Amino acid sequence: MKTKTPRSRRWLRLAVPPVAVLLVLLTGLVLYQWEQPDEDDPAYLSPVSSAAIGAGTLADRVRAAGVTITRVGSTADAFRAEHRGDVTILLTTPQFVHPEYLRRLALLPGSTHVVAVEPSRETLLRGQLPIAGTDRALVSRVSAPGCDYRAAADAGRAGVRRTRYGVIDTRVEQQLARCYDDSLVVFSRGWTTMAVVGSADPFRNDRIGEFGNAALAVGLLTARPRLVWVDLHHREAPPKPEEDPYGGPTVQASATAGTPTGTPTRETARPTTPATGSGRGQSSPQPQSGGSAEAGDADPPNPLWHAFPVWTYVVAVLLVVAFLLYALARARRMGGPVVEPLPVVVRAGETVTGRGRLYRRARAREESLATLRSAALSRMARLLRLEPGTDRETIVATVAGSSGWPPYTVRDTLFGAPPEDDDSLVIAAVQLEALSQALSEAVTTEQPDAAEGARR
Repeated sequence: MKTKTPRSRRWLRLAVPPVAVLLVLLTGLVLYQWEQPDEDDPAYLSPVSSAAIGAGTLADRVRAAGVTITRVGSTADAFRAEHRGDVTILLTTPQFVHPEYLRRLALLPGSTHVVAVEPSRETLLRGQLPIAGTDRALVSRVSAPGCDYRAAADAGRAGVRRTRYGVIDTRVEQQLARCYDDSLVVFSRGWTTMAVVGSADPFRNDRIGEFGNAALAVGLLTARPRLVWVDLHHREAPPKPEEDPYGGPTVQASATAGTPTGTPTRETARPTTPATGSGRGQSSPQPQSGGSAEAGDADPPNPLWHAFPVWTYVVAVLLVVAFLLYALARARRMGGPVVEPLPVVVRAGETVTGRGRLYRRARAREESLATLRSAALSRMARLLRLEPGTDRETIVATVAGSSGWPPYTVRDTLFGAPPEDDDSLVIAAVQLEALSQALSEAVTTEQPDAAEGARR
């Protein structure tokens, strides 16, 4: 039984290092995803949960500040609960909120304050929020406020820098504050104000005690005497066409308490937009402040680039690098071939055997038979004294006439189809050798001098 020589394992030295690095990176990515909290977990940022990813500690601190908390399980319930205004709405999982409700945020009373925890780029696009993109990091970082917004200035340094938000389209809305290296953005949203927070860490039980996280979260949620906590952990169904989000069939009332004088009623402020693809004819509110109602002439970013998590692109790049390294290792040659003197004299038989094994290893049956036929044709041309470039039919006729073989057999032997398997290759090689032997014997009998010259 043959054992593999060290030379046969040379490829391991080139393949193992990149494969090991790739496995380490993939393992790290899998563990990272495993440790991330599931937003569809009922305990995630829930005011009644004491789990690590819950927000029971924050709820207790908000109540201690004198704010009444109303926990609801849908955005529609939140709209009905706050129709009087002077309230804060907390969206802990804005990606589960139906886009129609996000668009209707612009129609809430002017004294309403909305806090959205780490909305993604897709959420911003679907909800038509006037923020130009996001940049999300793998983990949250601590940074200084860098602004004079009261909640951030009182909190100081906090671990909120994870998702950084782009600029606000000032033609649509007005930016009120931008803090923590673009991770906390406050802007107007129709009649209301809205704050997007770039990380859930300040709200979680296991991170609220770090740095100024507690002060920041409490400051964002205690600006109004009432807090409506949307504890949502599944995707919402779209609102019904006949459903009024504010608790009545038609809202004709003037601006509620806290709305500036001269603000139009909610009925007159509701804009008209084309019907959605479902044919329900629902209107999507467009902000009324900051200039034109159009979103701008710039084309929206292509959502296809953000259809997959960031780690999928990292894995794709690593796979491409690993493939290139593998291809480089298989090539084994970094330049053109050069002529070098042989360090030792190799026997002709060993050279032929080695070359044959290389052909066999590469399964190059067609190339092997082509090499044998080319060598046989060169010998036959010398025996028959044929001129270079002689056409195929002339060669077949001359060889057939000298050897005594039928022309069709000579044509199939010298120029036939490539072999399909190893057995066919062996049969073709034996037949080619037999033809060469028959031609050599015939020419030797008729022209001894020509045969001797061909042998030389």
